[in-house]
Amino acid sequence: MKHFLLFCLLFTISAGARVSIEFDKDRIEAGAPFELRMIVPIQELAEQRETPRLMMRDGFVFRALDSMDTRTADFFGHGIRIRKYIFKLTAPKKVGSFSVGPLSWKVNDKEYELADRIPIEIKKSFNEGALSLSLTPNKKSVYEGEQFSLLLSMRTYEHFEGNVAFTGTELGNDFIAHRSDLKDLKFQPVPGSRTDMESSARFAWLAPMKSGVLTIPPIQVKYTKRGAPKVVEKNHSFGGFSSTFKSISQESVEAEAQSAPITLKVLSLPASLRPVDFTGMVGNYSFEAAFDKSELSIGEALTLNITIKGDGKPGTITDPKLPDFSDFRSVPPENTTSKTIRSGKVITTKTTKIFLYPKKRGTFVIPEITYNWFNPSKKAYETASQGPWEIQVEKGSEEDIATTTVPVPVTVQKQEIETLGQDIRFIHPLNHISSKAHAFYKTIPFWVLLFTPIPLYLLLAAFIRSHRKHISNGALMRKSKAQKNLKQQLQSAKTAMQKNDPRAFYASLEKSLIGFLSDLTNLEFQGMTREQMKETLQKQNLPETQIQQIDSLLEKCSSARFAPLSSISMEVNQEVLKQVEKLCSALEVLK
Repeated sequence: MKHFLLFCLLFTISAGARVSIEFDKDRIEAGAPFELRMIVPIQELAEQRETPRLMMRDGFVFRALDSMDTRTADFFGHGIRIRKYIFKLTAPKKVGSFSVGPLSWKVNDKEYELADRIPIEIKKSFNEGALSLSLTPNKKSVYEGEQFSLLLSMRTYEHFEGNVAFTGTELGNDFIAHRSDLKDLKFQPVPGSRTDMESSARFAWLAPMKSGVLTIPPIQVKYTKRGAPKVVEKNHSFGGFSSTFKSISQESVEAEAQSAPITLKVLSLPASLRPVDFTGMVGNYSFEAAFDKSELSIGEALTLNITIKGDGKPGTITDPKLPDFSDFRSVPPENTTSKTIRSGKVITTKTTKIFLYPKKRGTFVIPEITYNWFNPSKKAYETASQGPWEIQVEKGSEEDIATTTVPVPVTVQKQEIETLGQDIRFIHPLNHISSKAHAFYKTIPFWVLLFTPIPLYLLLAAFIRSHRKHISNGALMRKSKAQKNLKQQLQSAKTAMQKNDPRAFYASLEKSLIGFLSDLTNLEFQGMTREQMKETLQKQNLPETQIQQIDSLLEKCSSARFAPLSSISMEVNQEVLKQVEKLCSALEVLK
């Protein structure tokens, strides 16, 4: 079916020839051949004329130019002879709004520009994917251990329907990763396109664990799209006459999409000026360390608080090298690690609390504590230090606490050594101990417990054999799930009806009815014509009335999907839904 381009070029060439433009297709798909036709009435053609010229742009490819004479009807229905100049072109492989031109024509030794640009909307083929996605790192090369992020970009096309589910998000074993929850993934219209949508969000933050050329594997998603149009023939009989109609049908199909793998160059850390006790951290870090007090008594706890914060490996921070605490006893430290997203980076914070108990009185000098890292923005190693500290320990009220192996509060030790009111506890004799011995194996419960497992084992073995036989029967398993699958499809139809989406409602009804028949009979009705379905159901000894009901409902669903939205009322939808549910209940006999 030919479609005239949105405009008609009217100009005067010599005798005032009227020119129009048309395409040979309603839908021009990316990378596909098509024809642009320039139409001129033959009676208005000038004698001195050359071949029209069309300049290519935006990736269009010129293949050939033909011409033909034919007849057509004008506005008043009069037949006129016309000449068609046929430009055979190939569309660019990209989708969107593009243009060709200028279109010019030399007549009577004078060059006329008929159009500067001829706009053309390029669509994606229904056979191709309806969703494309890509991962883009924010850096082309990083140092070993340096953090970088991946930006996820997604674009949907006009035949995209939804139900996006990520099926493969593994990023390999060469990286430490922090994945985003993608809560900011919102689709927006693509500028210049009436149907396409796009979205982008941070997908993950990674840090390579080794140097060299590393590869980030692709991620995969599943989704639903509209399939390619198919011609469906419909046969109607009435009063001894039969007729055949053809319609276009598009069904929902599942599809997959994946991103391209990413190759990343990871640089080794420079060996020059590397600290001897290098922590392995790469990024921008801060380091703080402080004691909660400088004076205390024996028996009290001294707390060292260390806080390290940086944008290196997500969720990972190594501990600093601590000084010798031989004058103190310590307990296992308390470590807390947290992650926050700030300014497009994952900031990891590690807080460590170390509890120290002095062994003796005196003045102690604790040397400084240092922490180092490699700063990739400065391409240099950096070191931060805290201390030294002077700690004054005074004699406590119970200095003997220093002799304990595990530091505990003094109040607890007092409770452990208090007497209970008397120093001697007498041993009392037991006067009611029976000397009579009972042999358990001579009792009835013993023999009951001995032989009870035998019938239980036989019952369990019979159940396992029955269960294995049941699950090995594919047809039986499919029939057992038929009702569950039907309820899920009908629920989708009800949801579409509540959203006032008739096309999705009737598509779900059609899918539920065909899927229910397939599950009950263990046959694949998907893809069959309705005549083939009738023949197959007759072979299943299904009553003719039910076969006619199935055919009628499928006809209603197919017609309603392509009918104007305003012509379908909510009452009609509810009635059709009831008919499908009632029919499916009657079809249970196929089990």
